[in-house]
Amino acid sequence: MKRLVARGWRSVRRFVPGASWVRGYSKAWLRPDLLSALTIAAMLVPQGLAYAQIVGVRPVAGLYAGAVGMVAYAVFGPSRHLMVGPEAGAAIIAASALGGVAAGVEPARYASLAALLAMMVGLISLVAGVFKTGALADFLSKPILIGYTNGAALIIIGSQLARMFGLERKEEDFPGQVLEVGRNLGHTHVPTLLLGLGIILALVLLRHFLPKLPGPLILVVATTVVAQVFELHHGGVKVVGTVAAAPPSLGLPSVGFADVRALLPAALSLALVNYASSVLAGRIYADKHRYHLDSNQELLGQAAANLANAFTQGFPVTGSDSRTAVNDAMGGKSQLVGAVAAVLVAVFALFLTPLLRNLPLVTLGAIVMVAAVYLMDVRSIVALWRVRRVEAVLAVVTTLGVLVLGILQGILIAVALALGDLIRRAAHPHDAVLGQREDVSGWHDVRRHADTRTLPGLLVYRFDAPMFFANARHLREQVRALVAEATPTPREVVLDASAVFDLDVTAAEGLEKLRRELSERGIVLVIADANAPLRGMLRRTGLTERLGEENVYLTVEAAVARFERRGPRAPPPPEPPAALH
Repeated sequence: MKRLVARGWRSVRRFVPGASWVRGYSKAWLRPDLLSALTIAAMLVPQGLAYAQIVGVRPVAGLYAGAVGMVAYAVFGPSRHLMVGPEAGAAIIAASALGGVAAGVEPARYASLAALLAMMVGLISLVAGVFKTGALADFLSKPILIGYTNGAALIIIGSQLARMFGLERKEEDFPGQVLEVGRNLGHTHVPTLLLGLGIILALVLLRHFLPKLPGPLILVVATTVVAQVFELHHGGVKVVGTVAAAPPSLGLPSVGFADVRALLPAALSLALVNYASSVLAGRIYADKHRYHLDSNQELLGQAAANLANAFTQGFPVTGSDSRTAVNDAMGGKSQLVGAVAAVLVAVFALFLTPLLRNLPLVTLGAIVMVAAVYLMDVRSIVALWRVRRVEAVLAVVTTLGVLVLGILQGILIAVALALGDLIRRAAHPHDAVLGQREDVSGWHDVRRHADTRTLPGLLVYRFDAPMFFANARHLREQVRALVAEATPTPREVVLDASAVFDLDVTAAEGLEKLRRELSERGIVLVIADANAPLRGMLRRTGLTERLGEENVYLTVEAAVARFERRGPRAPPPPEPPAALH
């Protein structure tokens, strides 16, 4: 019975990660989680209103989208820190898709189409999670993670620049936002800018000297009070203003097949962008706090958040880089942050929207910008440059791609470049001529150790990569060049295959060509230290038979010992060419 219970609990923890953090919750986490929840709720309220307006639905729908998304993700999502809800990138993609399908329709139908889009994103993510396509996240290497983080941080900063200067933001991409502010500097609202800079300074000082205090929450309350007492909105400082409260609408979206077909490309794009950005952000904090993030479960968490929004007439949601960064900065420990923040936002949407009226928008912009600055990681790029410059370049290219082309396009370009670099390295891998060192066992690279010695008439060559179509010619050319340079001409070439874990048909044909070329010059090709799969491939292609069983050895030492026993010998007679079979 205990085994059945234990097995059942493991299944629950696997598919419902929320049960795991609830069961293992520590009392020490409660205070930072509650403070973080208050701050996240304070951030989400105006952001949700703004992103709902971008999508084109009623403002209060943005609050419920955030509340419902956070609860669903708290139950099914694998990250302890990721905050799910309305986000600028997803809102912009959704607005573009809905604008082409629902232009001029009545608000109720528009809301149904927005909910349908959320449902489609959820279903696509669910199917991807069930079929465990989360392995795609393995192509997101450390340079890509660093580049994405820096790019996302700059996008967050760019989205708040106009607000900091008291300007209207019309551009949606980072370059446009920077240029827009630059062109309109003459229209800067100085009181707004001074207030924003003061908030940034206060946040930095609080973070440095009093890191345990909830700086963003303190500034939200303080600036709201100041704005109300001094009536800053009369001086041109923009505030949130009046928001009409209304309960969420429940039910399935009322749409047809034509709507599904029209929204499918946008749903696929949103599902990809949501997953890529969320799993990258989730991994950053999972690595930082040393816990495992299941990339397949992340798909299920995204699916749950979007499906739940579809049933509450919401719109597509995803992981928020800015709110997640603030959550981590506030010391949030678990998804209790999301659950409590969801309750606070829902209560606010139902009863407390009048309190938002005098909150300066620049306060939220400053909070988001400070969180984004601390999210950036320039030191890691410098460290990559010292270790391997091509990976530092890859990180910078990822950052530029995310900034200029968008999150998904930037990540895809970075993955393509990383795969190109991998193929380049596999096509021209490291190799070495090996020799012996006095009083040191094994065989060593003659280029790295000046005291190595080689045996006259013997060339021991190591190839440090799987043999496949892209490097088959490179292997032959390297051996040809080494044989031509050797003095005296080798009688045997021993190929150390210890690093060769695979061999395809093209490479097998290349080995046969090399064997024939060497044989015509009276040189014997010997293969040593081949693993079992490689020996099996040699047998199936007929190479073992043509090499001769006596020329395939388990170790380099055994092959060299045989060479020394045999001593000088006459070259073998030329043989007719043989085809692989």
